[in-house]
Amino acid sequence: MMRRAVVLARRGLGATYPNPAVGAVVVRGGVVVATGRTAPTGGPHAEARALGKAGEAARGATLYVTLEPCSHHGRTPPCTDAIKQAGVARVVYGVEDVAAHASGRATKILRKAGIDVTVGVEAQRCFAVHEHYLHHARTGQPFVTLKTAASLDGQVSVRTGDSKWITSERSRKVGHGLRAEHHAIAVGIGTVLADDPSLSVRLVRGVDPRRVVFDSTLRLAGARKKTICSPGTLVLHTAAARAADADALHDCGVETVRVQATRNGRVSVRAAVRALGRLDVRSLLVEGGGNLVGAFAKAAQWDRWFWFCAPKVLGEGTAAVAGVSWAKVASTPALEVERRTVLGDDVLTVLRPRRDAP
Repeated sequence: MMRRAVVLARRGLGATYPNPAVGAVVVRGGVVVATGRTAPTGGPHAEARALGKAGEAARGATLYVTLEPCSHHGRTPPCTDAIKQAGVARVVYGVEDVAAHASGRATKILRKAGIDVTVGVEAQRCFAVHEHYLHHARTGQPFVTLKTAASLDGQVSVRTGDSKWITSERSRKVGHGLRAEHHAIAVGIGTVLADDPSLSVRLVRGVDPRRVVFDSTLRLAGARKKTICSPGTLVLHTAAARAADADALHDCGVETVRVQATRNGRVSVRAAVRALGRLDVRSLLVEGGGNLVGAFAKAAQWDRWFWFCAPKVLGEGTAAVAGVSWAKVASTPALEVERRTVLGDDVLTVLRPRRDAP
């Protein structure tokens, strides 16, 4: 039953921010009487939707839910209230919500009301589906995913800048799935000026992530006809940017945030991640270009890396990881392979920082 709840939760990934995408299943007498998943932002939570569908059948039933039910007033009333009012006899949830307003509070409330509570069923699966939300709740920073689509020789374009298409449509579909699962998507100003990307979800169904541009001096203001110059876009810049350029972007509905600069005048990745966390960005997909990916790698500000490798050799072009260098192999980032997947002729390697690294 919990695995069924996890499947429901995954279907909502990316559409419920800033709320977590939760799945719920109501079972009575061994029979599923209702299911629910968190509605898009501002709508009812999974528990309330499932219990509402179940009606009187929820009385004496067991509620399976992937994450600890909320017990505070937000956009909607507490799910613990809905559970008590529905007459549920037992609640089973996968992982505890580590946010300050939760942290096991629901368990105490429900048990005090005479409801049996079991915690930790299918915990790993439930943690995986809520990983972005839980990371932000624990650290105050977004879960950062790097995404690279490169040739065998580590290039993301040929010498002329052409990059369409290095990887297959199958790989690109997986990449668009990543877009749909993340709260925001980031690129550098160089990529914007060269490619004018829409950064939208196209090959799969899903909600477009918020667009974030790293642009230390607000060069974007001189290119306001670009697709990305539209309401909802967030541009991170440094003190070197002119106020007039910020005003010009504000006129387009673009939000600008000033952050600390590095020694070479670029937006500090560490400062940017902290700023995005304060803006309640739960997860960030970094798509490039090579200098931005390199800056995140150098600063060790990433949590998972999706590397799509195509069987092509591009020669002198644009490096997938640029702008950084190490004196010795031993000093390069310590990585571990989480999994590898064959996507037609392409190979996807999913990496994480090595847990035993010093």
